[in-house]
Amino acid sequence: MRILKASILLTSVLVLGACSSNVTDTSVNIGFILEPTGLDPTTVSGAALDQLVIDNVYEGLTFRDQNGEITPKLAKDWDISEDGLTYTFDLQQGVKFHDGSDFTSEDVVATLEASAAEDSKNPDHKLMATFESATAIDEYTVKVTLSEPNTKFLDTLATDAGMIVPSDNAVDLNKESNGTGPYTIGEWATGTSITLERNENYWGEPAKNSEAVFRYYKDQTAATNGLASGEIDILTTYNDDTLSRFENDSNFVIKEGSQTSWMTLGFNSKNEYLKNPTVRQAIRMGIDKDGLISALGGNMMRTGSMTAPGQAWWDESLTKIHTYDPQAAQELLKGAGYEDITLNLRVANNYDSAISEYIKAQLAEIGVTVNIETMEFASWLEEVFQGGDYDMTMVLHVDPWMLTYYANPGYYWNYDNPEVQKTIKAALSAADYAARDKGLTQAARMISEDAASDWLYIPKALTIASTEVSGYPVSRTGSRYPVYQITLAD
Repeated sequence: MRILKASILLTSVLVLGACSSNVTDTSVNIGFILEPTGLDPTTVSGAALDQLVIDNVYEGLTFRDQNGEITPKLAKDWDISEDGLTYTFDLQQGVKFHDGSDFTSEDVVATLEASAAEDSKNPDHKLMATFESATAIDEYTVKVTLSEPNTKFLDTLATDAGMIVPSDNAVDLNKESNGTGPYTIGEWATGTSITLERNENYWGEPAKNSEAVFRYYKDQTAATNGLASGEIDILTTYNDDTLSRFENDSNFVIKEGSQTSWMTLGFNSKNEYLKNPTVRQAIRMGIDKDGLISALGGNMMRTGSMTAPGQAWWDESLTKIHTYDPQAAQELLKGAGYEDITLNLRVANNYDSAISEYIKAQLAEIGVTVNIETMEFASWLEEVFQGGDYDMTMVLHVDPWMLTYYANPGYYWNYDNPEVQKTIKAALSAADYAARDKGLTQAARMISEDAASDWLYIPKALTIASTEVSGYPVSRTGSRYPVYQITLAD
């Protein structure tokens, strides 16, 4: 692997709060549907927590921007050895945690060792599979050694696995924060809101607002009403009714960004029926995805695997695999010896029930009975995601590297395909990005042909906001929601 070096383009990243004329004492309010189940990124799963804390409260050595590019953060630069096994990071100096302690190389070593440990509860522990060791060379230099090359390792450092906390942390992270980010966690009014408060001792450019309130609503109608009433300034979720309500209102603007998220119909491959690829293929052929998108208002696009436009391994032709053909689906099932199948569909109640009902109606036409069970998201995490107690489920996956999860038979899909595992492993350990991307393109096709899941649609990244607010993110907001640039008009 060629030697890489990254450096910050700005001449200085240490900006005193008093030097920034853009810092204001304003409060911004952002609306969401899904609320986190906890506040500790080292133990709590879910995109809702990542939206709240990654880059706002906690930071990693690297940062993933809205375009998906990896740039420096707590590491100001790094070198990668020729063989791709050794990363040497030069750390920022003058950084303090929320408890006032200094950030040093020991904190990096402790964080990475903890997230890679065999008994780690970190939700992104699986991404640390190639991590071998971390060593503090001096107070602000860290050497990380991998067991094999991993072209996504720098991205891993921008996930929960890489969020740095003090090596001697004594704070209960489910009650208060102890990161290095531009905000600390303030009040959590469970079921209503979580407030982020500006960190006045932040090492970098201070947040432009004094607080950001993440407000949570029970459904889309309530969230839409919150924006209309002025309770929130920005709404991150939408349906057709939401867009119709604001598209002709001059007090609001609808902005479109890019997205790497997939509404996924997940199959439990341990199920007696779904372990058979023919059954999975028939189910894919039994669901008219174009019809679903039309029924939901059309603000989605098709995909034939866990890939999205903008990714180097995107392949639009995959939508031609297992196209809608209910008669052929019935014949597949009959040929496999299955004519009457009953499956449950366990879904978190934050998703539109119309999608589940659509799936149920479609699959009934090919002889598959679907019993829908809705549940609180916390229960879904415990029973489905962690417990594996389901036949089918539906969830919006937002990690841009979701395709690679099909190489992990221990992931909640229980999908175990040695050829897919071999292909993805070879791609991630490739000598360069071109070879990696070619391998992932091949894997995306293999996964689609094997019907490892069904991918219902990619939602468009639409944000509805008051015209009085600016600086908010519009791309990849399903997994990150940085709020420090948001300002309100005077």
